[in-house]
Amino acid sequence: MKKREILLVSIMGILTIAIVLFGYKYAAGKKEALLNEGEKQTETVSALASSQASTVAENDTSEAYAQFLAAFAENRSNASVVDYLQYVHHHTKEVNVAFFGDVAADAAWAKSAIAGIQADFPLENLTTSFFSHPSDSSSVYLSSQYVQEMVASSPDVIFYTISTKTDQVVDFSLVDSTENIYAIYDEIRAALPDALIVLVTPPPAEAKLADWNSRALDYRNYTNNLVEENAAFTVPLYDLHADFLAELTNRSETLTNFMDAAGLELNEAGQKLYGEMFANSLRTKMIDTTAGLYVEGEKPAHTPIAPTLVVPEVPATVIEETVSEETMYEEPVYEESTYVAPTYEYVAPVTDTTVTPTVPSVDITSDQGTAVGEYTTE
Repeated sequence: MKKREILLVSIMGILTIAIVLFGYKYAAGKKEALLNEGEKQTETVSALASSQASTVAENDTSEAYAQFLAAFAENRSNASVVDYLQYVHHHTKEVNVAFFGDVAADAAWAKSAIAGIQADFPLENLTTSFFSHPSDSSSVYLSSQYVQEMVASSPDVIFYTISTKTDQVVDFSLVDSTENIYAIYDEIRAALPDALIVLVTPPPAEAKLADWNSRALDYRNYTNNLVEENAAFTVPLYDLHADFLAELTNRSETLTNFMDAAGLELNEAGQKLYGEMFANSLRTKMIDTTAGLYVEGEKPAHTPIAPTLVVPEVPATVIEETVSEETMYEEPVYEESTYVAPTYEYVAPVTDTTVTPTVPSVDITSDQGTAVGEYTTE
């Protein structure tokens, strides 16, 4: 074979190989481009599908929430505090909860309960504050600026732990204690007409049980008296004291296991259980929320509670006086003395040689008796 032919064959071979390599590379590039295009289309479709699904879910949530709000508005006279908190949060975009009265600052039971409902419900912008006055009686609350201090924070919901423990120590009457607590409630309502106020009974205190004051009353008498009076009103009330003790009975537990060494405050286990009782009340206890924020319709008028309290009448004590017969003084009757004049008897003289004068006999009769005298002279 000539050199020229060999060279031509070599060139043709090289060209063939180059064409094959180019074709292979082109095909690979085309394939990659198609794959990339497919991925982009898939991502677009996925994003579109996700967006559509999110829109559907959001629409479903909005519709469900709208139905919830409508149902709450229709039944707010018998609703839970959790529902009310969502109602306020929806309209104001935030909620401020205050704990007031006989409650420790930053009480663990309160904080844990609020944290729990905030995690389970759409309550992102929820703040909690404490206005703690555990050692003061109800009369001190009325004469102080405690309510005004709380009002400055503009709370939407107020949990007012009543001061029955201190009222027992101060030795108030049951009537005075209950009237004072309602007067404080009225004062808060007047200053915060759109706030929902919930009365809360205090936690148990083992050392104060049967710790009678001069009226033979302990703090339970004061607490129970207010709970009984409240049955006549629509004031929201959580009787956590009774709920806590009932739960101990259900568990066959003793109160000692949930108190500190002094028997005055709840220990860690007690705080946990009390918080559970409070959280359960927030979710399940139905109360009248019409006293709070009212967006739709006309808000019912409020009548102060304290002036309308019917003070129980103390039954009159009938004192039976022993009537003794008086000794009648009778003036003595004096009979006037009758004077009887003396009677003189005259005896004529007898003529005789011997003269014997005879003194006439005198007969004197008077009231002292009769005196007869005879005198003879020879």
